[in-house]
Amino acid sequence: MDFEMFFALLQTFAALGAVIALAYVTIRFARRINQGTLSYIKIIEKMPLSNQGYLAVVKVGGGYDLIGVSGNEIKLIKELDPAEVEKIIDEKSRRLDENPLEKFIKKGKNHE
Repeated sequence: MDFEMFFALLQTFAALGAVIALAYVTIRFARRINQGTLSYIKIIEKMPLSNQGYLAVVKVGGGYDLIGVSGNEIKLIKELDPAEVEKIIDEKSRRLDENPLEKFIKKGKNHE
């Protein structure tokens, strides 16, 4: 009886591992598909202002626009300089790639 229970438990964990592995593969595959899609219009960033309103930086073709969106209206607020927006995007992605603990590690090494 103990052997049967152990075998059933082992099967359960194997099935759980298979489900987790399939979910992981599916998520990775879906990300690649989303990143590979070519879109003429892309929302770069959104900043909520209220429950129904937000500001958004939108890339349309090669240009960038700042738009305001509310519950029943969308307005173009300003056309943005593409070079300036791309500079900000590059800086933001560089900061995301950095290790947030790096400055603490450097401080620790300086004290040694």
